[in-house]
This record gives sequence, structure tokens and C-alpha cells, in this order.
Amino acid sequence: MHTISSKNLSNEDIAEVHKWLQQNDINTTRLRRDFSDVLPLAEMMKRDHPRLVDLNNFPKRSSVQLKIANWETFNYKVLAKFNLTLSREFMELLSTGAHGAAEVLLHEIMRLKKRQRVVETRNAILAQEQIWEENDEVKTVVVNKQVGDGIVQVPQKMILYSLYEKMARDNQAKEAIIESNQKRLAHMENIIKVKTERIDELLMQMGKSPIKICNSPHGNNCSSSTRVPSTSLLSYEALGCIRKRHTNTPASSD
Repeated sequence: MHTISSKNLSNEDIAEVHKWLQQNDINTTRLRRDFSDVLPLAEMMKRDHPRLVDLNNFPKRSSVQLKIANWETFNYKVLAKFNLTLSREFMELLSTGAHGAAEVLLHEIMRLKKRQRVVETRNAILAQEQIWEENDEVKTVVVNKQVGDGIVQVPQKMILYSLYEKMARDNQAKEAIIESNQKRLAHMENIIKVKTERIDELLMQMGKSPIKICNSPHGNNCSSSTRVPSTSLLSYEALGCIRKRHTNTPASSD
């Protein structure tokens, strides 16, 4: 457990803290006053750890004793999870707005975030290593990589150039197949469109054709003004009337 206590920061460290705060859109003109209470720091850490930090546990305080109580709660509920703790003396310095105390605290938080980025990068590399460890065609080389402000050596997986060329050829073949299928699809869509337009045209022509519809069962009252619906369907009564007309028509004699 690393205990944060009062110490003197160099000018470079203080400048680095102020630059980091500006990058996180935090006002640096009132650090002693703003960070005398824990709430601004709790809000900052909640961005990265929303499940860990509950802002309801840290109401805004005005008196020194209540501010110290807030820091004690934050010490136990949040900082301890990162293997950090604030000394009692340092919490009193923060709560009273002592000169330089806020910068020391924020410098430690900044270092904590850098360590977390390093750990996350290493975990990602190890996860990739586990995925590739069974592939005999993959070779491992060690390269220098910048993590935060430092340079670390990390293993880098490489494949043979012949494998890369094979994968490139396979991708080109797949792209050619996709392009061919897209052209066929466009052609089929065009055929469907033409056929649909032709069907609509035929239906419109059939809908304009006159046909006699009888209103009486004997066919005496027939009207030729009614048109066949665009669906080309006749009612059952109209069909019966037409059939009766043909039945009653006398056969012509030669």
C-alpha cells in the first residue's frame, strides 16, 4: 500500500500536473480551494471508473472537519482499491488548502493513470499472445513501443510475406466474386422492374375493356358502361349473367 503524504514537487512536476489538468478541462487557477474537498477528484475518477465511484458518498462540504471526513471515506472506498492511501496529516493539509498539497495529490493520481495504461497495454498484448500462441506460422520479435512517457520492449507477432501475399490473393478473388454477384443482382432487379411495368400496363389495358353486365336474371337490362376492375376479376353474378346470355342466344342456321 503506497501512502501519499506531503512532499516537495519540482517545477517540472508541477508544470506536468497543470498540463495534464488542462488536457482534462480542469481549471488550474483555484486548485487549493477546489481540491480542499474530495468532490472534484471523485468526479474526475468517476469518468474512468463509473462503477467504483459513487458521488452520493461525497456530498459537498464547507467545514474542515467534514472535508476530512469526506477524504477518509474516499480513502477507504476508492483509493484503497488502487493500493493507495492518504495519511491523516496529508488529509488535513488538503482540507485546509495548504500550499502545494493539491498538486502533490494530483501528481500521484496522474502517475496512477499512467500505470493503469501500461497495465492495460500489457494485458492486451498478453491476450493477443494467447490467441496466436498455437499458430506456428507466426513469428515473435521484440520491438520498442512508447507507452505514456516511457519506452517498453514488447513482443510483436510477425507473419511470413508469402502468407501475406496468399491472403491478398484470396481477398482479391473474394472481391471479384462479390462484384460479379452484385452485377447479377442488378441485372435481375432490372428484369423484375421491366416485367412489373409490363404487368401493370396489361392490367390497365384490361381495366379499360368494356364488358356488358346484366342486372336482371333474364338479361333484358344490360349495360356496357361498366369496366372490368384493374384486378381483371368479375363478380359471381356478372359471370352468371354472361353465361345465361350465351345460353339463350339462338344458334344460327346455315
